[in-house]
Amino acid sequence: MLRPEILVFMIPIIAIVMGIGSGMLKMHYKHKERMMNHMSGDQIAELDQMSKIADILDQRVNVLERILDDEVPNWRENNDKTI
Repeated sequence: MLRPEILVFMIPIIAIVMGIGSGMLKMHYKHKERMMNHMSGDQIAELDQMSKIADILDQRVNVLERILDDEVPNWRENNDKTI
């Protein structure tokens, strides 16, 4: 159990640290929001296109893994041994 003399010093220190931390967190998210608002239409379109390409590539990898699962049932275990 903490003694009252220690609590007298710890409570203000904890309050200050939490106040600074919450302020920094708020500033971080405001900065992120501002950066998103500064993106041009071309940048947003390019980001959207890259996201679609990433989804297509993810689907292709999933199909290839299913094919390997059917053709070579233990390929995952064999692959882990070579790394």
